[in-house]
Amino acid sequence: MEGIKRDLPSIGFGCSSLTSVGRKNAIRLLETAFDAGIRHFDVARYYGYGETEGILGTFIKSCRAQITVTTKFGIEPPRRTNALRLAFGVGRRILRFVPSARKLAQQRASALVKGNAFSVADANRNLETSLRELRTDYIDFYLLHDYVAGSHSSGELIAFLVQAVKAGKIRYFGLGTSIENVLRALDCEPDLCGVIQFQDSVITRNRDKLPSQSPHKVVITHGSLAGAYRSLSSFFKANNSRAKEWSAGLDLDCSDERTLAALLLNFSVGANPNGLLLFSARSPGRIKDNTKAVLNPHVTPSQVKSFAQLVERNLPILSEYP
Repeated sequence: MEGIKRDLPSIGFGCSSLTSVGRKNAIRLLETAFDAGIRHFDVARYYGYGETEGILGTFIKSCRAQITVTTKFGIEPPRRTNALRLAFGVGRRILRFVPSARKLAQQRASALVKGNAFSVADANRNLETSLRELRTDYIDFYLLHDYVAGSHSSGELIAFLVQAVKAGKIRYFGLGTSIENVLRALDCEPDLCGVIQFQDSVITRNRDKLPSQSPHKVVITHGSLAGAYRSLSSFFKANNSRAKEWSAGLDLDCSDERTLAALLLNFSVGANPNGLLLFSARSPGRIKDNTKAVLNPHVTPSQVKSFAQLVERNLPILSEYP
C-alpha cells in the first residue's frame, strides 16, 4: 500500500458526466485531461447507465501503462439493449431542447437501476464486465459503490476480492461511499478500507473526521468544487464589500472564477497529503484550468491556509448560500 501512495498522482479526472456530452466530445475531454497532466481516471459501472466505462476503455487502450483507474460496483445499470440505447439517445437530444424534462427522465432511468449489489456473484459479474468494457487486464482501485457498512455479511466478499488481487485482476479494493459509512466501516469492517473515497471540501472538511491512526489507508476525495464553489461564488456576488475584504487580505481576486477554483482545489490537495483529489468538468478549458491550478498553482500554500481560515470563520453565513 505504501508503494501506491508514492506513485499516486495528486489529481484525477472523474468521468461521471461523460455521456452527457456525447461520445466524440467525451473522448476529446479525456484526451484534454491526459494532455494537461491527468494520470488517474475514476469511473463506475453505474455511470452513463453502463456506457461510460466503454468510453474510457476506448481512450485508455493507448496509454494504459501510464495511468491508474478506479471503477466501482454495487450500483448496476439496466441491461443494455438496442431499444434502451435508442431511448437514451433520443432522450439526450430531447433534454437539450427541453431542460425541464431532465428530472423526470432521471427519475425514470433510476427506476431501472439495481442498487446494493454486493454479493460475490455481483462483484464477480461486474468485475469481468468492467475489465471487458475498460479493455484492460487489471483495475487499480476496485471500490464498493455507496456501500452501507454493517448491513452485509462481508466475509465471502472480502475473500473474493483478496483472490482477485492475487489473480492480478485488481490491485487494491476499498469503499467509495459517504463519510459516515467510511467511518463506520473503519470501525467494524476495516478489511474493506484499504482505499477509501468520499466527498470533501473546504466547507465540509470530511477529511478531518478520519481517525488519526489509519496511516496505511489510501484516501481519495471528490467534490472540492461543486457545492463549495456555488456557495462561495453566491456569497461574493451578494456581498461585494466582503469579497473585496477577502481579496485584499489574500492578495488575490476571490471573485475571479479561476482563482476561486484554484483555492478550493488546492485546499483539498493540501488536506489530503499523499492522497488523490478528483474533479469533473465538461469543457476542455475548465479541465485545463483545474489541472494547471493543482500541478502548477498560482496560489501559495499560505494563501490557501488563510482562505480556509476565512471560510471556517464564516461558515454560518455561507450556509445561507447553497
